Amino acid sequence: MPRRRVTLFAALLAAPLPAMAQSAAQSDARPDSQPATRPAAATSATATAATDGWSWRNDRPVLSIGNGGFTLSPLVRFDVDGALFVDQDRGGRAAGFEDAANLRRGRLGVRGTVLDAFEYNFTWDLGGNPATSNALFEASLGWTGLGWGTIRAGAFTLQHLPEYAGSSFDLPFLERASVTAITASLASGVTRLALGLEARGDRWNASGYVTGQVLSTRSDDRARGLVGRAVALLPELGPVRLQIGLDGTAQFAPGTSPGPDTLRLRDYPELRGANSNRFLDTGGMRTDTAWAIGPELAGRIGPVYVEALYQHIGVELTGGGSRGFDGGYVTAVVPLVGPPRERNRSTGTWARPKTRGWIDPANGNWGALELAGRYSVVDLRDGPTRGGRQRIWTGGLTWHLSPNLRLQAQYENGSIALDGPDRSFQAVGLRASFNL
Repeated sequence: MPRRRVTLFAALLAAPLPAMAQSAAQSDARPDSQPATRPAAATSATATAATDGWSWRNDRPVLSIGNGGFTLSPLVRFDVDGALFVDQDRGGRAAGFEDAANLRRGRLGVRGTVLDAFEYNFTWDLGGNPATSNALFEASLGWTGLGWGTIRAGAFTLQHLPEYAGSSFDLPFLERASVTAITASLASGVTRLALGLEARGDRWNASGYVTGQVLSTRSDDRARGLVGRAVALLPELGPVRLQIGLDGTAQFAPGTSPGPDTLRLRDYPELRGANSNRFLDTGGMRTDTAWAIGPELAGRIGPVYVEALYQHIGVELTGGGSRGFDGGYVTAVVPLVGPPRERNRSTGTWARPKTRGWIDPANGNWGALELAGRYSVVDLRDGPTRGGRQRIWTGGLTWHLSPNLRLQAQYENGSIALDGPDRSFQAVGLRASFNL
């Protein structure tokens, strides 16, 4: 990316922050509805007054020591998946997507607060598929002393793009849309080494980071990037409550994986099979700069939750020339049983519906049941780079049995346009999730 465009990009990401910081003094620190994904600074007063010992807060056990000066909460997350691929038109090719049963996530860790002004998280992931397991997922420390924002450092999941900004336990589908995963691979995503500010107010959120490598990727220590996200709630119009925003990222050094100064954009078909086949794949591109930018929209129309994202990706090739790719998705979630989704003020995302303890059908408590649909598309074809174009229609059901347990089922109908015959497929995915 030319220097002038880099400067313009940085200015665009930074522009909303001064005005937002000015209005932060009038904001309290309470989430709209759901507790924050990470320990929130707003809970410090409650923690200080807490009795030492174990207690149950925000649907998880918490150990408090020194009148709340130190807290510790165990972190447990298990996603057990099954995937079945059927009706695969492989275009005369032998390889395809394979059925699977796997532990998609198997996270164990601890998180908590120190001296009412710091929060920490150390988590190991024993799951992952295919070809990845048993790796550090998060090791981060955040300072919440600003009140209106958190300065965070370490390896963690950045608040960038709506499907990454909140908890993966809030996602209405088994996997994020491919455009989200591909964009995040530039400089954000999970387990990314970063230093940044996560700011928030009653009606806005803004985050910005300088980033390095993905800690779980070996020999990638030269990666460098900038990441930003800004969202704001529009004035309510009857039953319509919408939030608009902008997400941007720039990679100024791609690191050494898959090769020196090489970028490779690819993804699974929004469901993980037993093999590592990713037919949506640009192959390696020699580059020193890549970037992505685009709008997001999320909110509720009555009880129906809607979310949309578009991203344009640019790659400046070493020795001259460039490539341009794009993609996006549209999602709708309808509550069939239980309350609708509510906005989480700490992350600027719309969290899963609240449930009242464990389901109790005898007393009319069936938890929460959601019906979701998504259309996603991503096009990685430009000039001689023939990464393919993927289109997937997905429908899913999520049954929230309690605040910590849910069951999911989804159906996919997709196609991948390559040079030559397209690859079409259908797939069914199942998941049982526990989150503490």
